[in-house]
Amino acid sequence: MKILTILCFVSLFAFNAHADERSSKESVEQLMELTETSKMMDAMQGQISAMFDGMSAQIGISEEERPAFESYMQKVAKLMEKDMGWETFKEPMIKIYLKHFTEEEVKGLISFYQTEVGKSMIEKMPLIMQDSILMSQDLMKGIMPKIQALAVELQKDIEESRKEKMADQ
Repeated sequence: MKILTILCFVSLFAFNAHADERSSKESVEQLMELTETSKMMDAMQGQISAMFDGMSAQIGISEEERPAFESYMQKVAKLMEKDMGWETFKEPMIKIYLKHFTEEEVKGLISFYQTEVGKSMIEKMPLIMQDSILMSQDLMKGIMPKIQALAVELQKDIEESRKEKMADQ
């Protein structure tokens, strides 16, 4: 869920316009370079790592369990860095932009991001993303116990169903 939230923030520059004429790959790459999309992806990786750090408290990891948890989370972080980094996202993101933006729209966005207001947005967007992720984490802290309770309930229901199935056989 948190990763979905993060990916939504990456697409803040995509304004869901329907493209009547396709934009060029070169223009989209220029837009992505101008908006420092790769740096935003790197910043997101840092935020994901920070989320992992806070997760141990949320799920009640004890001091004895901490080494195993940290080892696991390091493996997850390395996997995400390798398989979810900018190089993995770049081409699919270009295709998404090409699908939704016309060349005129991409050039308009490029023009906007070259203005002082556009540059300010580029500079402040990582901070907005960071604050948004922190806010999401705070919201998740409140809902995690409820989700965990539902998971326990689900597990009990499944176990009961399996016992009933075994008794019927």
